[in-house]
Amino acid sequence: MEVKWRVDELVERKGWNARQLAAKARVDVKTARNIITGRATRVDLETIGRLADALGVEPGGLWRQAGQSRAERWATVAGVAGEATKEEMDWVLGKVIDDLPDTGLERATRDL
Repeated sequence: MEVKWRVDELVERKGWNARQLAAKARVDVKTARNIITGRATRVDLETIGRLADALGVEPGGLWRQAGQSRAERWATVAGVAGEATKEEMDWVLGKVIDDLPDTGLERATRDL
């Protein structure tokens, strides 16, 4: 199975550039730029750990299977938290202002 860095995706979500990633992960700007663009050929475990910490993901979250589209990646995880309750949907749609006590994400990750 071929894997591909998804650091570019994660950096984009945070609104960062290579310089910001480098500062947050405490790595060289050239290293950050090579990783973001997919040109990095060797990355040590310490750097992987720093990147994961800076981006707020587990180390395995820095990669994805090559060739998968965004829709395919979404389909893999869609629905894992279960179906939304009426209360959750009302909250999401703005009909209920107070906090939602037990979200699907909370239910799905409770035993982790």
